[in-house]
Amino acid sequence: MPRGQFYTVLTMGFASAIALFGIAGAFALLWWPQAAYWMAMAFGAPGYPAPWITPGTFSLFVGSAAVVIAYWILRIQQAVVRWSGDRLIAKLNRQYNMIAQLQGREYADEFMRLQAQSMIEESEGKPFNLFGREK
Repeated sequence: MPRGQFYTVLTMGFASAIALFGIAGAFALLWWPQAAYWMAMAFGAPGYPAPWITPGTFSLFVGSAAVVIAYWILRIQQAVVRWSGDRLIAKLNRQYNMIAQLQGREYADEFMRLQAQSMIEESEGKPFNLFGREK
């Protein structure tokens, strides 16, 4: 599996589970109005429940909150993967420029091709090293 793909698939599964459980909970709250009444009492004035919290609005809030949380989990994970890839590209670019200055562009092109090939072969079956640290 290529670098980062395992974490992407794992995060997508986790976020999908959060969204599905939230939507299932929202449908369950439509047929169990007691939770909405409890929330109306909690958010209302003493002795006067909040009139805008109905079972429909409460279930809509629960379902949409779960979808928003799942969306932001995926956004954060993709930003981390993008940041990690940008770090690797910047490192390779510095290395390429250094070799090009010392040996010439042709040698640097060939060296980078071989290094990319070895990185691809090395990454097969190796865990994703996100922060560049070895254990």
